[in-house]
Amino acid sequence: MRRFFGIFIFIVLGFLLGFGVREVQGEIRAKREAKERKFSYATAPVLEEKAFVVLIFEEEGRSEETLLTALNQEYDAYRVIYFGSENSAAKLFLKNYDLEGKVTYVESHKEKSELVYRAVHAAESKEIVVMLGGGDSFSSRQVLSTLNKHFADSDVWMLSSQTLHYPTYEKTWNPGYFQAFYAGLAKQIRLETFLMDGAFTREHYEKVLFPRLSSVAGSHAYQMKEPLFISGASRALPLMDEEGTYAPAKEYPWHDISKDEERVDLLVFSYNRPLQLYAFLESSEKYLENLHRMFVIYRAGNDHYEKGYKKVKEAFPNVIYMKQSVDHPSEDFAPTVQKALFDRDISSARFVTFAFDDFVLKEEIDLQEAACLLKETGAYGFYFCLGNNLQNHPQEEKKILIQEGIYGWQFSTMEGAWRVPNSVRMTLFKKEEIAGDFLYMKYHNPNLLEALWSEKADLSRIGLYYDRSKALSLPLNLTVEGEGIEEKVSKMSTKELLTLFDQGLKMDITSIQKVDNRAIDLSIKPTFIQRQGDRK
Repeated sequence: MRRFFGIFIFIVLGFLLGFGVREVQGEIRAKREAKERKFSYATAPVLEEKAFVVLIFEEEGRSEETLLTALNQEYDAYRVIYFGSENSAAKLFLKNYDLEGKVTYVESHKEKSELVYRAVHAAESKEIVVMLGGGDSFSSRQVLSTLNKHFADSDVWMLSSQTLHYPTYEKTWNPGYFQAFYAGLAKQIRLETFLMDGAFTREHYEKVLFPRLSSVAGSHAYQMKEPLFISGASRALPLMDEEGTYAPAKEYPWHDISKDEERVDLLVFSYNRPLQLYAFLESSEKYLENLHRMFVIYRAGNDHYEKGYKKVKEAFPNVIYMKQSVDHPSEDFAPTVQKALFDRDISSARFVTFAFDDFVLKEEIDLQEAACLLKETGAYGFYFCLGNNLQNHPQEEKKILIQEGIYGWQFSTMEGAWRVPNSVRMTLFKKEEIAGDFLYMKYHNPNLLEALWSEKADLSRIGLYYDRSKALSLPLNLTVEGEGIEEKVSKMSTKELLTLFDQGLKMDITSIQKVDNRAIDLSIKPTFIQRQGDRK
């Protein structure tokens, strides 16, 4: 009995000590956070009324109060987005009280993380988003005017204020919870951050959004002492996780970098296939928009193939051709690729699309649009040979609508080509994203490059694709055997194709225009037609 009593006392003491340690740790954390707070004092001159977007989530029993405090703001430049249910009483309330049409009512059963993401991306980067979570309301009619005074300081990108807790009206700080921020700041958070298993996460949006916002804002995150909000809800404090951190933004958040014009290069790999390269270049000339520079890294096995490539050069003189050596092609391949990608004296483009010479474009591709969408979503790559017309395309629950005709998906949720982020098959990348791999991997041909690169794939990232694939592959032959790739069935030798090319023939690319292919590789025998004077 005495022994049992001793064990019991030991357990109780351990619990109390553990509880005491947690209490001490909590006090230390609170003191550190208080010490690190940067306060805004609204001392900068107010030169304009900044535009605000107030996001309100429906809370049963408090919606009318929340809406009333929003509609009664003594401020002109603002609008409200209200997320409510189909049969919400807020509809009738707005019909009677929203006389100026300030509120956009959104009926949605989607996850809050998706609603926030889409609302932020629909806003202009210079607009300031104000979050009113369930049960929150403004503490006075001057809240937006007060926020405008603080955001007049260009150093303030994000603000947090004290909250009055209903019904005691006790003032409290919510560490890591920021009620107001520039939309452009939130746009720098990648779409994948809001996803879990390929769909928008069900986790509280605050835990997803605010830690990342704090990272992006860096030293531009401020707090203010005025309590601008009344809350009837207890907050779950968002915890920072190392995996989700971002580097501080370098640009002002009101500058929409996703709309900046970008230069996009195209890098094509070709080996003993001048006829296929001719078809690719012809289709690119027809369907590619906003291409900066095109590079072709080619390898000719003998003088006969070199003569074929000479005809290609004469037909397409604006392409930059980079020939591999005949004696040691494996040694100069990687340096040639690196030069084409990263030598600023050759190209200042920040984006590049890779392709093999056996690809053919079948529909228009706007490279400028694609690059801007990569920036806007933070996606890893844009995959022009993928589309919902393919047999194994993502089902509804695994694809995310980006805008009309363009979708995204998370690599980890798919198989086959949809699970290969690091592809050189008609795929667009930001050079900065791939530089580390391309500069330090040991590779000596395109197939080995892709195989080694695939080992470094991050399947948590997302890719973008058009509703219909814009390019397809015509695998007429095999030029490099093995080395990490599955061999293709040889149909026509490169020698046979070269003979056709010498006879003045080319592939008729009009026969595959708008074709509804069910796979990336199209197993058809193309039609060959006469070249018109080699385009001279």
